[in-house]
Amino acid sequence: MGLQSKNMNYIFNVEYFKDIAMLNTDAEGLQECLQETNKEIVNFAFQKEEPLAACREMEGYQEFSLYTLYPGLLVGTGNLHEIAVAGALKQGFSFDYVTGLPYVPGSSLKGMLRSYFPGEAGEAAVDEEYESMIKGLLGQEELDVQDLKEHLFDNNDIFLGAFPVPADKGESLLEMEYITSHRDRFKNPNPVSMIKVKPAVKFCFSFVFSDYEKNGVKVSAKEKADLCRELILLMGIGAKTNTGFGRFSETKPKENILVPRPEAQSKKPPKCKNPGCNNTVQENKKYGGYYTYCWECSQKNRK
Repeated sequence: MGLQSKNMNYIFNVEYFKDIAMLNTDAEGLQECLQETNKEIVNFAFQKEEPLAACREMEGYQEFSLYTLYPGLLVGTGNLHEIAVAGALKQGFSFDYVTGLPYVPGSSLKGMLRSYFPGEAGEAAVDEEYESMIKGLLGQEELDVQDLKEHLFDNNDIFLGAFPVPADKGESLLEMEYITSHRDRFKNPNPVSMIKVKPAVKFCFSFVFSDYEKNGVKVSAKEKADLCRELILLMGIGAKTNTGFGRFSETKPKENILVPRPEAQSKKPPKCKNPGCNNTVQENKKYGGYYTYCWECSQKNRK
């Protein structure tokens, strides 16, 4: 059909539907046209943009860059994009309205990071693990994690979102992905077509943070950003993180190579954070990373 617009948000959410409505062909011909359009979308060369460049002058501005790992990033899949035609892209995606870049909206980034703080999971055991994880990542055992959470998410801190950084000459950022749903165990699966951000794409995460201090415990704006970076590296963001999507690395990986999560690359587990204890801590296989305290110290702390 041939893409007309230079903005992928418009192409994906408007032009895609208009072209289908204009086609006057049989089902097989329509499917072939959709396949061609899908190919044009994944081959689309995004131009380099810096939508948050002006924000760098704001007091407290923080940013860091990470690279997507295989199999890629899914974000905005809950957005409506359903077409009852075989071969059509059936899942939504997040594209910036102005630049057309695939991105992680600030509100989504804020919600994802907040979910890794105690009080969000609704389970006491999980809350305890998250609190221990936050204290360990900041190296602040006396930290009031709940108060920091309120300061970070319920005050004036701003989550600007995450945008990809295409090459100067333009770069394709998307790939096709298929989810095979089994609605009936006695019938063939029904593949669902969708798109994703491919591996090895550089994303810039941006925030405007303020310093935190309470009862002698200080967490600077930079330390807040470092905490967010570590949480993203450990836990991932976006949809289907439990199947490997939404994982990031600080260094650019080779495309389509499954890179171990950061904590799995460490040869030696860290030491227990309890002063005077030389025991190593165990890996938290359920939530990622390592426990803050060894088993013996954890039992003493509970008492």
